Amino acid sequence: MEALQGSEYNEAWYQNRALASLKKIDEGIWDYSDSLLLYVPGGDNEYEAAQRPDNAYAKLITEPERAYLADIAPKIAEELPGEFEFIDLGPGTAHKEQYLFDECAKLGKKFVYKPVDISKHYLKMAEEYASAQHIQVEPILSAFEDLSSRLEPSIIPRFVSLGLTYINFAPAEILNLLKDIAGSNGKIFINAQIRERADMAAITDAYSADAASGMLDAKLKVLGINPQTDVSEILCDDAVKTWVSLQIVPPELATMGVKPGDKLLTFQSLRPSLEELEEAVSQASAKYKLLDTGHGFVGAVLG
Repeated sequence: MEALQGSEYNEAWYQNRALASLKKIDEGIWDYSDSLLLYVPGGDNEYEAAQRPDNAYAKLITEPERAYLADIAPKIAEELPGEFEFIDLGPGTAHKEQYLFDECAKLGKKFVYKPVDISKHYLKMAEEYASAQHIQVEPILSAFEDLSSRLEPSIIPRFVSLGLTYINFAPAEILNLLKDIAGSNGKIFINAQIRERADMAAITDAYSADAASGMLDAKLKVLGINPQTDVSEILCDDAVKTWVSLQIVPPELATMGVKPGDKLLTFQSLRPSLEELEEAVSQASAKYKLLDTGHGFVGAVLG
């Protein structure tokens, strides 16, 4: 398999995906929450700005999640076989995979690291970071839903790590997709920030600030929406769903039935209760283990 596949992820592909993903869910309300479209070319700077240590998002989410992952990494490593494929979905910039790199090294477990993203920028960062530690790396340029058909058959078990990106999706939908990628003998790791253990008002404010600072601009532009002139309101609600109200509708959206005053769900980062998290993973797999340290984050290993 070539190190990078999926050269079709160009500007036209993003535009087609954006239009296809827009779905009417009620009168005057449209779902445009496809999280993949947050990482369109041109949106990298805003995403990376949200990870800066002085950013509210980093203090409320990135930093405490890193502390949690450091705590549970030994437990995850113990669950993994002696040799496996480490499929890291959306490696990003925080290098949270390092905790597992370290714990697997302590246990003498061998793996090929396969970061997966539609951004060549983030794949290059992930490849250089792991290669510098003499880890075998095979980056894959792919949307998550295309991945299972692109991976070559392997008798080596797969470990599929999605981490906190889990909360950007409807639980049943993403867990079924992860099961397809992992295969019958693979394992999956996801984690979530638990609603009853989080400062939801502060989290909502942080997402509102990120949206207002331009985090969604590139995603809106793919639909032909000018964030400066066409949007009259940006709101992040208690469910951590971010909405925009349109005052000017691009012609292509008008032909789909979008009208001035309609609202678009542009992003979701759901915070489940502990009960909701366990219900979702138990429905997806009869074999799972919750990793609950009493922290604000709880993860699960499935398979």
